[in-house]
Amino acid sequence: MPDPITVAVASTDLAVGDNRVVFGLIRQGKGPIKGAQVDVETFLLTTSEQDGPRQTVPAEFQVWPGGSGGVYVATLTFNETGEWGLGLKLKDADGSDTRAGTRVQVKSESATPALGAAAPRSKNRTARDVGDLAELTTDSDPEPELYVMTIEEALDEGIPLVVSFATPAYCKTATCGPQLDAIKDLKATHSDRVNFLHVEVYDNPPEIRAEGISAAKLSPTLAEWGLPTEPWTFVIDADGNVRAKYEGYVGSDELEEAITSTLGGS
Repeated sequence: MPDPITVAVASTDLAVGDNRVVFGLIRQGKGPIKGAQVDVETFLLTTSEQDGPRQTVPAEFQVWPGGSGGVYVATLTFNETGEWGLGLKLKDADGSDTRAGTRVQVKSESATPALGAAAPRSKNRTARDVGDLAELTTDSDPEPELYVMTIEEALDEGIPLVVSFATPAYCKTATCGPQLDAIKDLKATHSDRVNFLHVEVYDNPPEIRAEGISAAKLSPTLAEWGLPTEPWTFVIDADGNVRAKYEGYVGSDELEEAITSTLGGS
């Protein structure tokens, strides 16, 4: 009998509608499962009727920067609130089949801006408000153009916007730095048609460097966007509406696809 598998769901803001669900798989006694073929089935558990899965979709394994780990990503549609079951069918590299499962709670509305909703018109701090970018970001190699305007100003320009909320030096998952690297690479390709911004998670980088993370104060912009974790990245269209959103690390290819789709619809 195969060793039990734990499903660790990283997505914290699931709501009715389409959701990008991120999860890890850990085989008891052996560690993370990487690169398996995985199908995800969804079941509404708050109903007495159980006539099979509501949805069955494949999950894609995405390698984290550095190649030491990764997560599975699936786009799942929940049409009701309540407790849902996720049933996973795995085919390992050796061809063996295994099943695993977990439960998630689905809300009526997400805490973060919903897909299709207007992006908050935040007046976040910019390079104009500080004497040095080190006062504004924990990125050790900041790209100045990511800090030249507020979100409100970027939305008023009438072109798509990609904004990433991340703290490169103090990220709990160690993916914020690589996330910003992906943003910088995409900016180099699309800056003539898309605005790119970085909002630092913490409002006082100099104090944190001097006194430690215990002195950290969250940026008020995070509360405006309802962000419970970091990093988060949003793709916003020319009309100021959210077209895609990503909790945790999102690779360049996935972001590129969302940007291209948004430009095509602009």
